[in-house]
Amino acid sequence: MPNTSLPRAPHPLFSLVSFSLLLAAPLAVMGCDGAQESVTPPNVSDEAISSENGLAAINGLAAINGLAAINGLAAINGLAAINGLKSTAPLIDTADGRRTMSYLVRCALPAGHGITLKDQGGTSYSFSGQIGLTPQWENGSCNSDCQEQISACLMAHVNTTGQHIALWLVSDNAALGWGLSPSYPYQEGSFFGNIFTSPPQAYYCDGEGYDLAVVPGRLGAYQSGAPYTDPFGANAPCKKSCKAPPGPNGSSGYSSCGSFKHVITVYRDWDPYTPYKICSSTTGACMTTGSSTGVKITLTAATGASNQRFNVTRVNPGQYRLCSQDDQCLVPGTGPGAALLLAPDTGAANLLWNITPSSSSYGTYFACSTQGGSCATVAGSAPGTVGTAILNNGAAQQWAISLQ
Repeated sequence: MPNTSLPRAPHPLFSLVSFSLLLAAPLAVMGCDGAQESVTPPNVSDEAISSENGLAAINGLAAINGLAAINGLAAINGLAAINGLKSTAPLIDTADGRRTMSYLVRCALPAGHGITLKDQGGTSYSFSGQIGLTPQWENGSCNSDCQEQISACLMAHVNTTGQHIALWLVSDNAALGWGLSPSYPYQEGSFFGNIFTSPPQAYYCDGEGYDLAVVPGRLGAYQSGAPYTDPFGANAPCKKSCKAPPGPNGSSGYSSCGSFKHVITVYRDWDPYTPYKICSSTTGACMTTGSSTGVKITLTAATGASNQRFNVTRVNPGQYRLCSQDDQCLVPGTGPGAALLLAPDTGAANLLWNITPSSSSYGTYFACSTQGGSCATVAGSAPGTVGTAILNNGAAQQWAISLQ
């Protein structure tokens, strides 16, 4: 049975104050003193937002710096109301506060809706909606259900490095829904709580793929200053304590965790802009590139050098290019047992690899060519080179693909 012992704060007339979440990249701002400025988080993709399709989102909030109990966003008032945001609120008067506000409005209001607020100096700032979890908050109150929805959404967008990573969000809210995308195959985790309370209740739990396709600043990676905790224990999985939705969506996410009724579950894939090292699960030696096209891939001790850095770029669902920092990509040689080589990134089909998690050694993967099915395989004596062979599920074909 799901754990329902998490504490809930009593229903209040809340104030959310100084919920300072930092963005890594500058916001799109225009205008000067006294002029209107537009504050927007990074754009989401063009994939549909509906009750069946889930949502493709870009995270970028870095860290929560603190909450206070005065001069903030009053949940009892509408976002657009004059007294909904007090003129002295740090959420408008500081750049960090405006970044937080941009994500808050993006979570709350649908596309085509937004609000404009002034700071103490009289400068107007516009904030645009996107997801539309709680459209009633534009002009009405935000009750406990509303607060849980917004809290989960903000936490789901946190990246403690500030790096922008593509995500897929699902929940019981019709603005998101339970539909999954093959472009985001790994269930990272779920977020829930109520950050409008004092002290804030900010929680997460691990999804089944929290330490697969790990990306910077997210679950599974080292998160310095993460604003949330797992109330069920260290690395505790959601499935042991959270309730799945009924019917065919039971494996998509969770309808409640503990006493919280609104949960957002996040899916991800490899980040194409992050360098990874690809190392043998048996020897620990890592794939190392040569200096020119056609050179065989060797295995050497991990150094973090640029010749051991690869970008994993999705071309089709489940199919990726594995390319070095100078845009030379892994390609299998010709014939059985041929060496693994480098080739220019031409977009050719022989550059595509299926990357599949190993079921026998968690956290490792098989990398097999989409053309003929030959898989990267440790060859020769340690540290050895990298050859190719038909998939045999052996240890020599299991690779740890991890952050540098």
